Amino acid sequence: MQRDLMAEHVKRFNGVSKPIIGCLHLRALPATPMYDPNYSIEQHIADLKREAHILMDLGFDGAVFANEADYPYVENIGPGALAAYTHIVSRVAEELTIPFGVGIMNDPVSAISVAKAVGATFVRGFFCGQQYGNYGPIIKTPGEIFRYAKSIGAENIGIYTSFEPHNGSSIDSRTFEEIAGSLYKDVPVAGYSLNGPKKGQAIEDSNIAICKKLYPNIPISFNNGANPSNIKEMLKYCDMVVVGTTLKKDHYLYNPIDYDNAKEFILAARK
Repeated sequence: MQRDLMAEHVKRFNGVSKPIIGCLHLRALPATPMYDPNYSIEQHIADLKREAHILMDLGFDGAVFANEADYPYVENIGPGALAAYTHIVSRVAEELTIPFGVGIMNDPVSAISVAKAVGATFVRGFFCGQQYGNYGPIIKTPGEIFRYAKSIGAENIGIYTSFEPHNGSSIDSRTFEEIAGSLYKDVPVAGYSLNGPKKGQAIEDSNIAICKKLYPNIPISFNNGANPSNIKEMLKYCDMVVVGTTLKKDHYLYNPIDYDNAKEFILAARK
């Protein structure tokens, strides 16, 4: 039976067809290069709870936990960072009244594991594809990843996958259109997580707009680059927005969420 990906997507976000998802970025975790041992787990949890309440108070439709501060990224987050990530997310998630997801850079198996453990409704990241760049060779085998999800009862967690290279180049010689057209047929994804327009590129020429025109029944998440000036136009082409840097103090990725910046963005999206 053919899946109705759009219907599943809307149900996942409590009937919202184009949910606005705010990023809750964890600070650097134990055993990662930027980890600060003087920053306690309890303070970490308290800070993220404050940010979560900003998102909820302003009417964001969901949240996603992310570990971008753990750079340079590896394909196995490691037991120390994984344990801390799971503990922090589970504590913060207790206060969330909106759907939430999990993302762990370059480690899809750990992301699925944590999502299942903490009750997340979706995950985002690289669940397929091949690339080479700043973090070395990254090769994801979706058959193994989705079999793992099935083995732990996580097959109903929505998997929004990227397949565009991140700080590197794709090893896959197919065009973007060819990958987008074949991937969802062969891999049980919930949707695609795609980057916004390149610098100087018109929104209608972006990969998001191209993909939506070619494959309107595949949910597309606007993965990065969202800001108050482009969000209204981008919502014509995407089915979900994940926003991080734009919400932060001084618009710096590793700063906490700033209430005024978050308010400016959500108002621009809703107008």
